[in-house]
Amino acid sequence: MRVLIADDENGVRSMFSHFMEQYPSPYLEYTIVDTGERLRNQCLQNPADVVFTDIKMPDLSGLEAIYEIKEASQDNPASFYVISGYSEFSYAREALRLGIKDYLLKPIRYSTIEEILRKEEKKRFVGLSLDEAWRINDEAEAVRLSELIQNLVSSFHSKADDYQKILNSWEEMASGYSIPIGIDRDFFCKTFGENIDGYGKQREFLEDMKQEENHAVYSGDIVQRVISSIDKNYGNPSLGLDGIADELGYSTQYLSAIFSREMDMNFSQFLTKKRLDSAKNLLSNTNMKIKDIAEICGYSYTSYFIKVFRKQMGVSPAEWRENKS
Repeated sequence: MRVLIADDENGVRSMFSHFMEQYPSPYLEYTIVDTGERLRNQCLQNPADVVFTDIKMPDLSGLEAIYEIKEASQDNPASFYVISGYSEFSYAREALRLGIKDYLLKPIRYSTIEEILRKEEKKRFVGLSLDEAWRINDEAEAVRLSELIQNLVSSFHSKADDYQKILNSWEEMASGYSIPIGIDRDFFCKTFGENIDGYGKQREFLEDMKQEENHAVYSGDIVQRVISSIDKNYGNPSLGLDGIADELGYSTQYLSAIFSREMDMNFSQFLTKKRLDSAKNLLSNTNMKIKDIAEICGYSYTSYFIKVFRKQMGVSPAEWRENKS
């Protein structure tokens, strides 16, 4: 699991470094940076799973960095935690708008960091206990086992024809370990319903489900539900694929894959297009200020809206408006 820490205070960076060295996970890796710009660049070049960031930093604030990361990659997998010595409500409110997992005030306790990391690891290893994952002592294999379980759940939701291959892969991998790593019964009962009891019945249940619907039609329906959510909520700066996935009951990974396949563009590209189409309509048909249009279209920072608009359209919003008049 990749952890990224950003803070411009030497004491905070030293505290995190000491904690990370003591943390017992055999495959946790971490990076510590001291500016918002480095935080943004690190996340875009090599996405982290968990990010702890200060608010007030040189050049780019932690909140501005998170905003740019989310705008550049709406399906970014990171969980963001803001740490700050500033308790003003305005900071907390802005953090919540950006979809931050939690807002932590300094001085931060070791126990708080440990609780967050354990929770994030449990989420990462779906269906595989944290103890079992650590005993495997191989991050790639543990992640692969977890992904197989998640894909199995996704294949149930999508009624995909490839579920049999996933089941076979799970059986092959799970049987190769000295410790028993079975599919957790409680996990599957919760997912498939209380009437599904035992691996054989799960297999039979999936076999029956395979016959019910055409996968392409079902995928198209899911994508239309994603588009409907975007149409309703594109003005929300914190809108992301992870939130829509939670709302619809699918994994972010699965939803991202079928959206890209059905739409021939990824979620982030589609959302940006929706926001800019709305912005162009407002620029053409109203006298609203640029900053107000940016806010209506889901951009918390006018400067970033102008940057994205110029990149896509070749001119600034003001120039575009002038050319259309």
